[in-house]
Parts: sequence; C-alpha cells; structure tokens
Amino acid sequence: MSKTEFEFDGLEELDKNLAQIIEKQYPEEFKAMIVRAAGELDKRVKGLTPVKNGNLQKSWDIGKVVKEGNIYSIEVYTNVEYAAPVEYGHRAGSRFVKGKHMMQISLSQINQLMPSFLEEWIDDFLAEHPLF
Repeated sequence: MSKTEFEFDGLEELDKNLAQIIEKQYPEEFKAMIVRAAGELDKRVKGLTPVKNGNLQKSWDIGKVVKEGNIYSIEVYTNVEYAAPVEYGHRAGSRFVKGKHMMQISLSQINQLMPSFLEEWIDDFLAEHPLF
C-alpha cells in the first residue's frame, strides 16, 4: 500500500479561536470541509496519474477523517503496488524512468489554494451560522 501524509499550510493562517469554535460547535461541518479538501486532492492526483491500463488512476481513494488530540487527518491513498515507482521513478532494465510526481504536484497545488479555499469556506460557514 502506498501512503502519503500531507498538511494544509493554509490552516496556519486560519484564526485559531474561530477554528476552535467551529470545530467544537459544528464538528460535522468542520469534518466535511476536510473531506472536501481531500476530494480536491484526489481529483487532482487522479488527473495527473498516467494511464496505461487505468488501474492506478482508478485506485486512488479517500480515507476517513481521524482526530488525534487537536489534529485532524485524512488519507488520500492507493493500494496499487507500483504507485511509488510511478511517483518517484524506477529502473527499467538499463535505463531510469523518471517519476511522474502526481501526488507531489497535486499537494503543492492544494497547499497554494488552501488560504483562499479556507477563506471562502469560513465566509460561507459564517453566512449560514452566525457565531457572534
């Protein structure tokens, strides 16, 4: 199984007090936001995954939201054995096949989008659930 862990850098910019209020009072909405972000990552990594027979591209999946202490996590993963060589590159006989870096590129794109994604999500959330 191939696993990739990732963090959303944009969460650092999110007001911690507001995030704590939302997480405590509306945990399902908070989890739904995390699933939505993981869904965007899943869509992007599938789009960048090379298609030979389609198995690798179809195999990407999203796990469940897990909370450990104050940290939420969710996996975007594949169980296909050859995912890592496709991601990072591999030897094929005497030559080296460069990696496609589909997860790395997708994570980079998502991290760049997170501040605006979170800002939009908070605006929508506050419009539906006035906290103050």
